[in-house]
Amino acid sequence: MSVPAARLQAMPSLAQVSQTALPFSPDTFVMTPEGVLGIAQPPRPARLHFMADGLPFSIAVGFDGETSRSQVWAEIGHIPYTAQSPERRRQLLAILRGIQDRRGTRFLIQEGQKILLFSEAEFEGQATPEDLIHQTVVALQQARPFLRLLAPYL
Repeated sequence: MSVPAARLQAMPSLAQVSQTALPFSPDTFVMTPEGVLGIAQPPRPARLHFMADGLPFSIAVGFDGETSRSQVWAEIGHIPYTAQSPERRRQLLAILRGIQDRRGTRFLIQEGQKILLFSEAEFEGQATPEDLIHQTVVALQQARPFLRLLAPYL
C-alpha cells in the first residue's frame, strides 16, 4: 500500500509548523486551499511544574508573535512574624536585603511574608525546549548558594 504523494509533501510542513507553534492543539492548525499547513491561532501560554532541590517550581512561557517571555519561580518559604521569632525574622530580612540587587535570579517578597525565587528571560521568536532548560538550570545554579544560606532561617 503506498502513501499518496500529497500526504508525503505535507509532512515537512507539519514538522516546520510544530517547531514554531508549541504548545499546540488540533485547533492550532489550518489547511490552506493549496494543501499547506498553517497556524490558525497564536499558541497559548504554556505552564510547566517540576520539583528541584525539594522545592516546587513553575515555568510560564508566553509568545506575542515576535518574542517569547519565560518566567521560572518557586515559593521557598515564609518570613516569620516578629511575635513568632524576632531573631530569625531579623536574620532572614538581613540576608534578603544583602542579596536583593542581584541580576538574573532574584528573591522577592510577596504579600509581606512569602519568599519567591524568580527568574525571567526573553527570547527572540518562539522559545525552544532547550531555551527553557537552559534558563531553568541557570536559575537553579544562581540560587543554590543563597538557598543554602537562607535554609537555617526558613
